Amino acid sequence: MSSGELSGGMKCLKYLLFLFNLIFWIAGMGLIGVGIWVLVDTGTYNVMKLAEVSTLTLYVGGYVLIGAGVITMIVGFLGCFGAMKENSCLLGTFFICLLLLLCLEIGIGIYAAVQKDQFYEVVEKAMDGLSKTSYSSKDQASRTIIDFVQKNLECCGMNSTSNWNPKPPSCACTKTVSHCVGGNWNRACNVQVRMFLMNSAVIIAGVACGIGTIMVVGMVLSCCLIRSKKGS
Repeated sequence: MSSGELSGGMKCLKYLLFLFNLIFWIAGMGLIGVGIWVLVDTGTYNVMKLAEVSTLTLYVGGYVLIGAGVITMIVGFLGCFGAMKENSCLLGTFFICLLLLLCLEIGIGIYAAVQKDQFYEVVEKAMDGLSKTSYSSKDQASRTIIDFVQKNLECCGMNSTSNWNPKPPSCACTKTVSHCVGGNWNRACNVQVRMFLMNSAVIIAGVACGIGTIMVVGMVLSCCLIRSKKGS
């Protein structure tokens, strides 16, 4: 292979890696955005509060996502700088950082997959416990959270629509849908809460999978650029 062809190949790899790192940098911003969403989303907070799951878990998760986003952006900048300067040391550091982030992401994913059934079991037990006391006997803070969940998830009662007698105003509905019967939501909140948490987890998992794929591509490109530079 001629030096001109090699130089052309290195330039192509350099610009590809630069483009990748731009995408990676944007992905870091996406992680920060998801972390902020987790922290400020009233629905997630109220659902976890209703299910008696420690909101500390929510805040820790949000800050971890924000921290991961900041680290991702820093690593992306490191990769951009290393690619433009064609610096093997910076590119090697970039590769190691990506490998560590990927291993951490896989570890968190495995832990979450193993623990998810126990988490949902805790949520369901908490919902069952809430159903054993009447709506009117709960304090104002609890009623406010229950009302929020019932209105937004379009449900009534914790594990049965017959939990509350009489039914609170938040059970009332006016929509023309199958779960609005006789002016009240005709489905319990336990299934809806579970679905809400699962949908939130899917959003986070989707972002994580996308970033994981980008990491692998970046590792391959950085290796190729390092090898091309050594062969030049």
